[in-house]
Amino acid sequence: MRVPRLLAFSLALGGLRDPRLFAVAGAAAWAAVWLERPALGPAAAWLPWLGWALISALASAQPLAGLPVIARWSAVLACASLAASWAAREREEWLKSLLLVAAGLAVAALATGAGRGFRNAMTGLIPPYYNYTAFVLSAAAAAAAAWALHPRGARGTDRKAAAGLCALALLCVILARSRGAWLGLGAAAALWSARRWGARALAAGVVAAAIFGGALAGGFLPGPAGDILFKKYRVHAEARPRLWRAAAAVATDRPWLGTGPGSFAVGFRLHPVALVDGAARWAMSTDYAHSEPLQAAAETGWAGLILWLFGAGAALLALLRRSDDDPVREAAAAAAAAMTAQLAVDNMLQIPALSALWLTALALAAAPAVTKRRPWPRAAVLAAAALAVLSWIPRTLAAASPARAAALFPAEPGPREDLAYEAMAAGKSAEADAHWTAAQRLEPFNAIYPWRRAQIAGALGRWEQAELLAARAIELEPGFMVARLLRAEALVRLTRAPEARAELDEFLKVRAGREITGRYSGYEKTVFLFERRDYDRVAALAGRPPL
Repeated sequence: MRVPRLLAFSLALGGLRDPRLFAVAGAAAWAAVWLERPALGPAAAWLPWLGWALISALASAQPLAGLPVIARWSAVLACASLAASWAAREREEWLKSLLLVAAGLAVAALATGAGRGFRNAMTGLIPPYYNYTAFVLSAAAAAAAAWALHPRGARGTDRKAAAGLCALALLCVILARSRGAWLGLGAAAALWSARRWGARALAAGVVAAAIFGGALAGGFLPGPAGDILFKKYRVHAEARPRLWRAAAAVATDRPWLGTGPGSFAVGFRLHPVALVDGAARWAMSTDYAHSEPLQAAAETGWAGLILWLFGAGAALLALLRRSDDDPVREAAAAAAAAMTAQLAVDNMLQIPALSALWLTALALAAAPAVTKRRPWPRAAVLAAAALAVLSWIPRTLAAASPARAAALFPAEPGPREDLAYEAMAAGKSAEADAHWTAAQRLEPFNAIYPWRRAQIAGALGRWEQAELLAARAIELEPGFMVARLLRAEALVRLTRAPEARAELDEFLKVRAGREITGRYSGYEKTVFLFERRDYDRVAALAGRPPL
């Protein structure tokens, strides 16, 4: 299969998010490099960051978490090298394949969103996040428009098909209310105007953006526009600015090497984002910074970010020149601009096929460089191919055994949690407490861990310890209903009945201010819900009437 078709097929297969699918596609990309011997080309500028990321992974608390990231970036850089060497026929095939697969993604997005209000439901073929599809659709819409408008571009049926695809993609982006895609399309329009008409067009775009930003900041936009931009219709308030601050804090903790590729969540657990309007304060968990530059900073340090920006900057320089005589290169430049803008505010490069789409667009947008040919070393190709094939194994092994997961990924609390539940089911209280304690060290803002330890302490009659641990859980989650009941019981057992009754009063205040709406995560349900009979039992111990 030719590489442009492989890329389109990868997008239709969910973007290769499944690590086993990526293993096959990654090996295929490296096989093409082995056979065609392309020059490093655009990949060369990324190699310093890739090497730094490898060092960061090896120095991190869990090196194996970085293997899929290194494998993914290596494979997409191989795709970029191949794209830079394509002849005109292959470049046109890339463009037409992108438009064709985008049409399929658009139809799938409409099908999954229809009847459910669209928006987040439009996950299409690249679940679980609608913006992944919007990323491809904005790139395809920009490419189709640039191709159709180029003096030497699409003609006849091709032009009609490009216009139709552009309209379909725009419809999906509007229905999904994808702010990132809107931003990307604006960036593509500004770049296309600047490349065609020069600095004056760019200045006009900057002025228009400034006017829009001023209207937004001053509250002059219509109410519905502001509601959409800030997504006020959602259950939770906009969290991305706080996520970005958290990512910066993670990078500042480890400014040189970061947490290690694939370990953003390790640092995020120490700098979590509070949900002040949710069922639980610390319910948010994420593996991504929702900004690719900040993702690089958090995982490879501020030093790594500098190298990442060097690689990206070298690729983006080609977009700053005037319009290209080749309509496919002009279409690729528009697509690259649309995608690049979105990378600043979202985590698109975590999907292998989306990474490959971005880097191949950048490679195609660049004019052929007249430089000494430096092909990929054979040994590097073999090593990278082996990494792509094997990178899925550690996570698969971990999924089969919590003990093995704890050994392979020691910085993650989930395996410790699983081991704690197993020990509790086997009646091994001391072992369970040790696992809960280890999990609490790894995720100190998780209120369930001290509450579980309080349960064990109470079952063993250690009521002073139970009271302290339950109080810690309540400090983290003031609305933690069962933790409040456990603390009240501990206070009764410690003959501190007035404090127990005060705790029950607080329980009732929290309960009165709540209403059960929407769907909750397991963490939120644990914090939010309680059994009425448990309250009645503790109330009887404290001398209070039942509910």
